[in-house]
Amino acid sequence: VYFTSIAAIEAARQFGGADMWEHLRICWEEGSQVAAASVEDDKVDANKNNIPDVEEMSTNELINHKAMVAMKAVKDPHRLQQAIISLMQVYLAVIAILKVKFAKTVAIALGIAENLSLPITRMLGPLLCSVMGPDLNHWVPTIIDTTVKFIAVWFATYLQSIISAFYSGLKGGKMVAEGIFNIFTERGWLEKFPDCLVSKPFDPDKSYLDECIQYPLAAVGFYMQITRGFTLDFPWNLICLPLTIVEWFLRFQVYT
Repeated sequence: VYFTSIAAIEAARQFGGADMWEHLRICWEEGSQVAAASVEDDKVDANKNNIPDVEEMSTNELINHKAMVAMKAVKDPHRLQQAIISLMQVYLAVIAILKVKFAKTVAIALGIAENLSLPITRMLGPLLCSVMGPDLNHWVPTIIDTTVKFIAVWFATYLQSIISAFYSGLKGGKMVAEGIFNIFTERGWLEKFPDCLVSKPFDPDKSYLDECIQYPLAAVGFYMQITRGFTLDFPWNLICLPLTIVEWFLRFQVYT
C-alpha cells in the first residue's frame, strides 16, 4: 500500500539513522517552546481594556508580532538551524534515491515495452486498422506503442508494490515478534518456559522461537495485501489517511 513511504523510511534510516531522531527531537522541543510562548502571548492585555492585544492587531501586525514571539522563545537558534538543515539534507537525499530507483524501474519497463511493441503491432495492427478506417491508419503504431509502454510501466510499478509488500510483511512480523518477547522478558514469563524451547538467558539471535511468530505473521500480512489489491478496507483507510496523504505526496515528488 505504501511502497514509496517504506522505501523513503529505509533510505532515511541509512542516511539519517539515530542522528535524524535527535534532530527531530530538537525541532519538537523548540517548536513546543514557541507554541507555549504563543499561548501565553495570546493572554496579554497590556492596555487593560479586557481585550487581548492580539485581537486588536491587524493581520500584518499579528504576523510580525508572532514572529517576534517565536524568535524570543527559541533559546538556541544555531542548534535549531543545524537540525533543520540536517533534516532537509536527509529529505533531499531520500527523494534523490527514490527518483533514481523509479527511473531504473521505468527504464526497465520501457526496454521491455520496446521489445514487445513490434510483435504486438504485427498481431493487432491489422485489426485496429480495420476498426479505425483508412483515414486514421497512421495512428495505429503510435497508439499500440503508447499503450504497451503504459502497461509495462504499470506492471513494473505493480511488481515493486509486491516487493514492498513482502518486505513490509517481514519487517512488521519481526517488530511484533520482538515486541512480544520484550514484554515476556520484562515480566519474567520466559523464565517459566522449558529450556528445550527457550535458552536462558533468552537471545533472539540464537533462538528460532521469534521466527515462529515472525514468519506466519509476515505471510498473513503479505497475503492480506495481495488479496486486497494493495488497498485498505474501512475503517483502516480513514485511520491511515495521514499516511496515505504522505504516500501520494512522496509519489508526486518522485514521479515529477
